[in-house]
Amino acid sequence: MVAKLETTEKMPSSGEVKKIVIFLHGYGADGADLISLSDPLSGQIPNCFFSAPNAPRKCGASPFGFEWFPIPEVDGSSVPVMMKALAESEKLVNSLIEDYLQKFSLRFEDVVLVGFSQGTMISLNIGLRHSNILAGIVGFSGKVLMPDILKSEKKAEYPPVLLVHGDADEVVPISFLHEADNILKDLEVNFSTHVSQNVGHGIAPDGLEKAVVFMKKVLL
Repeated sequence: MVAKLETTEKMPSSGEVKKIVIFLHGYGADGADLISLSDPLSGQIPNCFFSAPNAPRKCGASPFGFEWFPIPEVDGSSVPVMMKALAESEKLVNSLIEDYLQKFSLRFEDVVLVGFSQGTMISLNIGLRHSNILAGIVGFSGKVLMPDILKSEKKAEYPPVLLVHGDADEVVPISFLHEADNILKDLEVNFSTHVSQNVGHGIAPDGLEKAVVFMKKVLL
């Protein structure tokens, strides 16, 4: 396991950091794949610092890119290996958050996690289980991992959540959005969803617009 995540970062034009958005990329991608999402956000959320780390593992199913955890049905790994990698990645992301909070003298409620696909899965797993409440979680094209554990560890308070999914997603089917809807209702999470019509496994302009509105609401 790497000791620290490699990141692509973007400082606010003012140089003063009051809020943090961390982008967690999908399987086989890297941090640079999502940092461009900061462009429509930086002008609307002043003094926001953006970070897009690379996952700690080289992707097992691709010569390029990284993974937060292996996927047994894709790369032939085992479930125990997947779970161990997931726990290691969560530890590294949590350490990254804590490092930023210390560096910029901020609080957990100043941080939003934004994930895509596998990045959504780990964002939800971290944000919904963390003892401290983040400002919010945005998840594109993902799913909720280990719902039974989440339910057994139900908390009194959760960060607000926005889930966005394309109805033509061929990689992570939209059925996972409906499943997440039921899970988050059971947990009594304050959440909303948005379905992008005729969109596959990607982020459409309407979904990004919803995310911008959500982040402005929870950060400003």
